[in-house]
Amino acid sequence: MTFEEFLKKNNQPSFRLKQLNLALYKQYIEDWSEFTTWSKELREKIAQEFDFNTLKVINHQKSKKGDTEKVLFSRTKNKQLLETVIMKHKDGRNTVCVSCMVGCPVGCTFCATGTMGFISNLTSEEIAEQVLFFARKLKKEDKKVSNIVFMGMGEPLLNLDNVLESIEIFTNPEKMAMSPSRITISTSGIVKPLEKLLENDFKGRLAISLHAPTQELRESIMPIAKNNSLSELMTVVDKIIDNNNKRISFEYVLLKNINDKQRHAEKLVKLVKGKLIHLNLIPYNPVPGFTLQTSDRNQIDRFSAVLSRARVPHTVRVSMGKDIDAACGQLATKKTK
Repeated sequence: MTFEEFLKKNNQPSFRLKQLNLALYKQYIEDWSEFTTWSKELREKIAQEFDFNTLKVINHQKSKKGDTEKVLFSRTKNKQLLETVIMKHKDGRNTVCVSCMVGCPVGCTFCATGTMGFISNLTSEEIAEQVLFFARKLKKEDKKVSNIVFMGMGEPLLNLDNVLESIEIFTNPEKMAMSPSRITISTSGIVKPLEKLLENDFKGRLAISLHAPTQELRESIMPIAKNNSLSELMTVVDKIIDNNNKRISFEYVLLKNINDKQRHAEKLVKLVKGKLIHLNLIPYNPVPGFTLQTSDRNQIDRFSAVLSRARVPHTVRVSMGKDIDAACGQLATKKTK
């Protein structure tokens, strides 16, 4: 049952929905009992039909620097676990990194989430609730969620319907009223859903996991690349750029002696030079049990220098939350004390 159906069932006027949206998505109430705009009787009825929370907090960690927090949630319907992260930037931005799945089917060799395999998709309500959890906390500090990135657990393009429904909640003027440009979908680059995203006229930003400048190397790092060739991916990227004239981000995790050599940087230049893109170079964040290593700083600088000489726009990302396993590629639902 939807909220609209609930109101119709109880013979309520249409303005009740606006009151509900205001309370949930702008005032950030934390329980149905706080919804005092409605009568006690009507609050009791909605509480019988809808659980206020679809997620339960199991653990809440903060990094030593205090700039990153990670929450371990349990789904109320089946107790499956997922993780969500908020990054508090020095410039005042508060970015929530949401999960769209429990686990992930993609299996990138450097990512802890991939070791879980695919367990299930999250609903649009469960995706939105991750953001609402932090929005309620920030409200008490007179702050807001400024950005949302689908960079947590799961591949957004393989749960696209629920992801797009959650984005409607984030951007709807009657709900959270965020600008689409504040929302980023991060994907491993699955071609068919990317084309569907183009057809749906997605207004947000895209971050595509590249991680290698050639098809052969990319397949060895990202198994999903075997059925999503680099040439097909770049063709879709060109279409998206032509369609909306927005810069696309490419994510490139630097793995020692695998994809971080000068020859890799030179091939990367040939692949992306002249396109409306920005490269995010990401030093690998170690995962327990993995044999992969982080590129040393000198090698990262040499790699960056090749891009700079070719005038390819890029940055070297500063990892946040490594001490609580909240950095890129580290989410894997571990229970901690």
